[in-house]
Amino acid sequence: MRPLSAPQLLALWDAGQNRHPIDRALLALALAMPEEAPDGLADRPVGWREVNLLALRNASFGSALEGYAPCPSCGSVMEFSLDGAALLGELPTPDGDSLIQFDARQWRLPTSRDQAMILDAPDPETAVFKLLDRCLVAETSPNQNTAVNREKSQKLLSSPAAINELEARMEALDPAANIRLGMQCSDCGHAWDAVLDIGTCFWDELGMRARQLLESVHRLASAYGWREAEILALSPARRSAYLSMIA
Repeated sequence: MRPLSAPQLLALWDAGQNRHPIDRALLALALAMPEEAPDGLADRPVGWREVNLLALRNASFGSALEGYAPCPSCGSVMEFSLDGAALLGELPTPDGDSLIQFDARQWRLPTSRDQAMILDAPDPETAVFKLLDRCLVAETSPNQNTAVNREKSQKLLSSPAAINELEARMEALDPAANIRLGMQCSDCGHAWDAVLDIGTCFWDELGMRARQLLESVHRLASAYGWREAEILALSPARRSAYLSMIA
């Protein structure tokens, strides 16, 4: 994965300002992976998106990944530090053609498009139901008609045990879709699993780099009268050298 250039970084930051995090992730991958059809990116498994977004983040910002998570017991904020390259090496890229066999039915892995289509769900339970219903691709009871099969699938998805089993099987095939970090609070001792949101980490770092670039553009444009495009075309080393010469 090639790193984002300075013009790409600012263009992405600008385009993603008022977009949903799912859209931001897909915008970033469309920019970084022009060989991929933009519409097809939304139909890749969620873990595929996360793995490639992490690769882009590592290439653009370095492998050191730092963040924080609030303790759910006492509210204290716990910091963490990860090696993004090592994490990337541990995450398999899911096969988009993988199917899960369960109760004479087949499900595919959730995609970004599936996630986007359930954003209006009124509660988490409804969201999970709608997501799994969208991922149902085949009902393999040959002696029953489609309506009967569909009704049985709806009943299956109303069972917490069945939903838990399906979620476990999906996570086994696509662990990058739900990355969890083992955390322990240094204040109260509570232990929990925190979700690592690659998209949020990427966007936070992108915003910080964008503001740094804009400050550099402002200072160099004010000092030398150069246009933004001319300043961004400079290598990072040359921009830094010119900035050091400004009193």
